[in-house]
Amino acid sequence: MSRSLRSSLMFIREVITMVGSGQRGPGGDQHRGEHASHRFALSGVDAGAVQAYAAFCRDYAQVYRRYAGAVTGDAAVGRTLADAALQELGAQWSHALRSADPCALGWVLLRAATAFRRTSTVRSLQCALRPQEVDALVLHYRVGLSAARAGSAMGVSAGVFDLLRHDALRKAARLDWGLNMPRGIAV
Repeated sequence: MSRSLRSSLMFIREVITMVGSGQRGPGGDQHRGEHASHRFALSGVDAGAVQAYAAFCRDYAQVYRRYAGAVTGDAAVGRTLADAALQELGAQWSHALRSADPCALGWVLLRAATAFRRTSTVRSLQCALRPQEVDALVLHYRVGLSAARAGSAMGVSAGVFDLLRHDALRKAARLDWGLNMPRGIAV
């Protein structure tokens, strides 16, 4: 067993123990173990898949939480919904690894988890824009992510993300928001 694999497995065991005992995180770091409970869904999965899921959670848990907090208008609710989406992704991780892009599946699960708790503003946008266009606006303008980072989280390239964002802006500029704003500052 390689040193990095052994290290990852030890980290996962430590995190699972920490979650069960209510500790803050390995080494006292409150953020390092935040997504640890999602690993419970990976029992019986090979070590490489566990490593891949742990890396996915490290890379995207904060993005998921910030996005969910933005679309629900409540950071605590967003955190709960994002964690639920990550847990569901963990349950489907073997399938996700066989898919074209695990990020795309994770994003679909996150969007589904937040669907019924979205703010009225986000729901209004959903009536006029495609779901990915709404997500592009939220990720770029509310969460503040670059096209590369946001696109990666959604499972699309930076170029596709920029197209989604530009299409959304073009469509949103034509909407009547009832705000009597000049079109130049409507978005």
